[in-house]
Amino acid sequence: MRLLNRMSICLIAAALLAGCGPSGGSSVATNSDLQTPSVSSDVDTSDEMFVSNRVLDIDIQMDAGDYDVMRIEGRSLPKVFSGCWKEYPDYTHFKATVTVDDKVLRDVDIRKKGFLGSISASRPSVKLNFGTHVPGRRLKSLERMTLNNNRQDPSNTHQCITYQLFRDAGLSAPRCNFARVSINGRNLGIYTHVESVKKHFLRRSFGEANDEGNLYEAQVADFGELLKENFQLKTNELMNDRSDLDLVVSALQADDLNLPNLLSDIVDLDAFIDFWAMETITGHWDGAAGNANNYFVYHDPVSGKFHYIPWGTDGAMELGHPFRPNGVPLYRYGRIHSRLYNIPEYRDQYHTRLLELLDEIWDADTLNAEVDRIQLLTDTPEEELASSRQFIDALEERIRSAVAGNIPQTESTIVDEATVCDDSNITSVSGSFIDGNGSFEYVDLAGNLVVVPAWAEAPRQEDGDIVMNLIGEDTGAYRVIGLIDIEESDFGSEEVWFQGVATMMQIGEWDGENWNRIGYVGDGSIVFDEPAVLGEPTTMSFSAELWLRIPGQRF
Repeated sequence: MRLLNRMSICLIAAALLAGCGPSGGSSVATNSDLQTPSVSSDVDTSDEMFVSNRVLDIDIQMDAGDYDVMRIEGRSLPKVFSGCWKEYPDYTHFKATVTVDDKVLRDVDIRKKGFLGSISASRPSVKLNFGTHVPGRRLKSLERMTLNNNRQDPSNTHQCITYQLFRDAGLSAPRCNFARVSINGRNLGIYTHVESVKKHFLRRSFGEANDEGNLYEAQVADFGELLKENFQLKTNELMNDRSDLDLVVSALQADDLNLPNLLSDIVDLDAFIDFWAMETITGHWDGAAGNANNYFVYHDPVSGKFHYIPWGTDGAMELGHPFRPNGVPLYRYGRIHSRLYNIPEYRDQYHTRLLELLDEIWDADTLNAEVDRIQLLTDTPEEELASSRQFIDALEERIRSAVAGNIPQTESTIVDEATVCDDSNITSVSGSFIDGNGSFEYVDLAGNLVVVPAWAEAPRQEDGDIVMNLIGEDTGAYRVIGLIDIEESDFGSEEVWFQGVATMMQIGEWDGENWNRIGYVGDGSIVFDEPAVLGEPTTMSFSAELWLRIPGQRF
């Protein structure tokens, strides 16, 4: 029996934190489509790239060796759990020839994207930049494209619906539609095309002359003396003046009586409460209010105030929270959220705004019709849409009940602590099996080599993935088990890389009733000596890093 399904693993991990020639039938894009320094770009035509009722056709051609390097890059579970994710090098940039519908763009900069939950070697999310190697080049006013693989959203609904709801509430949020992506002739299926939060977005959202402020991306970041270091500055990098963050940190030191006035000098509090309410309404548990993650803050130089921008909503539209189940649905994990919620005036304002927005923009019939539209457009199987429909049908009553005090909640606020890299509990693991029989071994925290004679269960399909469990010999007290998940689209490859939580392995002890997790595997690969087939014993070997859980430690 499978002990922990893919979704729960995905949620745990996500919380932590020379182009080839174009295919026939295409033409090189003309100046009417590609804006260069010699072509006027006063007219913004980017809406044409976000038409909601069609799917963009994007073909990417790049050196095969470059693609093999790019697709296996990414943070691993051991790196994240040991706090070393900030030490991980940036993704490598490559060149590609990109055809968008019938427009061909050569020498396009391409790199992989994703923190952990969306990482995939078989269907990598990517970022494209048209202007890196051809300065000033734009496609329909866009310099960049962000293409998300929807690994955390097989319904293909979360991102576009969530961002649209934010915009319906009058907040700045990325535009969104869909693309069918292929790389080097392999059809990777439906991706979500999300507007990149860069200067073009800032001008569109805050005014044509208003793109000079500091833009920060948050990854487990908040306004604390230590947590502020996790904000990644995305503009004005050379100046690197982050003193505006200190103004918010300082304001949060005030008592409840003085906090609102001090905070309102540097944060647009009305917009902040609207943003907070919309993260609640959209079930964005992994955002600012729910997890201090997946959001941007922009310091508007005209008003002098910070504004929040939503991001990473592929995990939105969830009724629960994997880490703080008693803290939903009225999230207040962020430091500003928590402080304001404990001031009656602002708690009432948050509750009132929630109910107003439900009246103004929430309509279950309209949203279910949008799910139907997306299903028809993307050919998404009905079974993948069940959770989205459940969320839409249950959300309004759940929030109204919580505001009325009928859902008990536990207060939880992020701790202001530094992210410290400590890889002392990362060791190694390896194994080898012939027709399902063999062993695996790992080094424990004391430095001892632990050898586990085991057999490999025949791979089977479960929850959209391929499961292949390694069952150790029974010692009389417990047996050591290795649980391996392989992304379905990667199964059958000669070598499969442990990649984020797409292909991953966990090791634990099973006493017949209780599961004690020993650790997680990453930064390695599985090599199949013979083609792997569902339901048949496998011949394979693997080697990788192993993050060992110290007794009493989370995860």
